[in-house]
Amino acid sequence: MAIRTAVFDVGETLVDETRIFARWADRFGIPHMAFFGTIGGVLASGGTLTDGFRLLVPGFDLAAESARWRAEDPDGEREHFGEADLYPDVRPAFAAMRASGISLVIAGNQPPEAGPALTAMDLGVDGIGISDDWGVKKPEPAFFDRVLSLVRATSPGTEPGEIVYVGDRVDNDVLPARAAGMRTVLLRRGIYGYRHAAAQEAARADAVLDDLHQLADWIGRQG
Repeated sequence: MAIRTAVFDVGETLVDETRIFARWADRFGIPHMAFFGTIGGVLASGGTLTDGFRLLVPGFDLAAESARWRAEDPDGEREHFGEADLYPDVRPAFAAMRASGISLVIAGNQPPEAGPALTAMDLGVDGIGISDDWGVKKPEPAFFDRVLSLVRATSPGTEPGEIVYVGDRVDNDVLPARAAGMRTVLLRRGIYGYRHAAAQEAARADAVLDDLHQLADWIGRQG
């Protein structure tokens, strides 16, 4: 079955989150090497990002700290992303996929501010879905129901097997999208991607790729 639509996660799939994490480190006065190394160690041992933050900053509460940061620096970048954070392969790879007739959609676990930020980038996508706007997030099956509805809004009749979901995590991206009947690509980059690509469950993905140029080529060979 040929792929008609590619759906993309946001963080570490389209957006390089390095500057965001560096700003968090600076906020707490933690050297970047210590911050990134600790976060990576916690993730490698099976913990979460929140666990890593709490190891570095005891009692850390994301919602409360984000609110304080917003009040202190309302016009700053804080934990948000912009054009400067877009991975360099996104625009050329998107152009190649659009030229081959592939519909492009973005859908990820993001705060409400992410929707306008992605829209402002004018990436030529057919739809943008944001978890906080939908009220449901990955890996919940309802998130992927919303993805299918979003795809069908511009490409009526598209079947799950004609969609490839692209992300950097096995747990949040590959396994739930596969359970929804979609094809999956695990992108080997970012704080999760390298580790998840080496995991046994990475074999559940239809492909494990290093960048979006490889994705464009891979899609062209399907169906």
